[in-house]
Amino acid sequence: GIAYNAKIGGIRMLDGHVTDRIEAEAISFNHKYIDIYSASWGPNDDGRTVEGPGTLAAAAFIKGITEGRNGKGVIYVWASGNGGRRQDNCNCDGYTGSIYTISISSASEHQQSPWYAERCPSTMATTYSSGAYQDQKVTTTDLYDS
Repeated sequence: GIAYNAKIGGIRMLDGHVTDRIEAEAISFNHKYIDIYSASWGPNDDGRTVEGPGTLAAAAFIKGITEGRNGKGVIYVWASGNGGRRQDNCNCDGYTGSIYTISISSASEHQQSPWYAERCPSTMATTYSSGAYQDQKVTTTDLYDS
């Protein structure tokens, strides 16, 4: 596989009020045993909100990249954003634009940018996801059918 022998964990954190402390705990949870963290949360995708990690979350990123994977640093993979419909731009998102994260965008089965994709200069790679309603879908997890 692409991440042969990697250890990947799931952390539930988005089912209530999210604070800097909760983000920090999620970002650093078991950082000596988890190699790759995959996240798709961040500021509102409304084209107006500029936001990034708070003090505790920023410290957790540094802890992960310096101590994780036996000193090689954990890998933080982050979604490039879903605010394309509202002309949002990932430059306003301090998580996907962080020097500590690898920003991943999406493409439809027809290699087109989906309607929800944001303009995102920090994108490092693109992978398949759902595109238009008639395209093949990708199965994923979701809370509250949102």
